Amino acid sequence: MTTEFRDHIDKFIDSFTNDVPKIHYQAFDFSKVQDNRSKLLNLNFDKQKVSFVNLEMIADVFQVFAAVHSALGQQSSRDFSVEVPYRLANSKAIGDALRIFGGFGKAFVLVVSILDEKSSEDLIERISQIENVTKMSQEEMKKCMTNNSENVYQYYFGSANDDEKAAHRNQIGEIVTKMLLSKHF
Repeated sequence: MTTEFRDHIDKFIDSFTNDVPKIHYQAFDFSKVQDNRSKLLNLNFDKQKVSFVNLEMIADVFQVFAAVHSALGQQSSRDFSVEVPYRLANSKAIGDALRIFGGFGKAFVLVVSILDEKSSEDLIERISQIENVTKMSQEEMKKCMTNNSENVYQYYFGSANDDEKAAHRNQIGEIVTKMLLSKHF
């Protein structure tokens, strides 16, 4: 393992213990909503503290937590709303990251907020008031992630036969590792 890589890993692990903001999240079903982009933009949210993520490209919430911590640990000129999908992506292209991981225009959206608890709850309540939007339970969210795990796996690792998949014992850990490595090397 190179020293540079080890330094990146150490910095990432240290970020979990240094003034970690509370991460609030809630999944929503937008499948019956026309143009969720304009509806979400009309909420007038803080782009430095809120991000909308495509739930269908998330294998586990830990993947999102790792992306949030990575985004907060970087000195970037990008908004948090852009940085989180960028950190989730296996690419350095922001456009690709937003197209694949951004929540605008997607049927299932994970709202990620580092606002204080009251402000996060207010935002979640305002989103749930949008006509035809349904707040998803934890079970529904997990089911959505499980149903799409094959697509997520294929995005990060390409097509693989069953033997290659069996070799990946901790798929979530390997996804997060691949996510983090794609930005540093």
